[in-house]
Amino acid sequence: MRQRIKKLIESGVIKKFTVILDDKLFEQGVQVLVGFKAPDTEQLVEELGKMDVISEIYVTSGERNVICKAVIPNIKMLKDMLEKFVDLKIPFETNIVLKVVKKAEYTPRLSLKLKCNYCGKEISDEPYTYTLYNRRFYFCCPICLRKFKERMRILERRKKQS
Repeated sequence: MRQRIKKLIESGVIKKFTVILDDKLFEQGVQVLVGFKAPDTEQLVEELGKMDVISEIYVTSGERNVICKAVIPNIKMLKDMLEKFVDLKIPFETNIVLKVVKKAEYTPRLSLKLKCNYCGKEISDEPYTYTLYNRRFYFCCPICLRKFKERMRILERRKKQS
């Protein structure tokens, strides 16, 4: 089977492979793990840090020396993220998390409950934070953080136009 596919690729009959994901996969959002083989880890970490969907970035030993975790709410955002990764021209491998078998329990440092400054949901994990005009805002996920920043940019533009 592999030899036949290899011959079809070499002869140009097969141009590319693709994956079509079921929209049901994204009902609760999906977590994606991406491993990069980066020649310059610092530059890649800087680029990944600019992406709101990236929730965690690790520099590791081994062939995939930068690994990140993204929380994706829909297929379009997954496609957009993958296109950005292709533009970086760094080899990468993507894995969709199908099931979390064990998750570390987060113990809050204080017993006070935080609510997301965008959606109002109670924050149960480590909050995402954003400081604006010396005020700290708390968010339950990178999507709420991104939407809050977009809202602030729109308000700033309106303020400047007035």
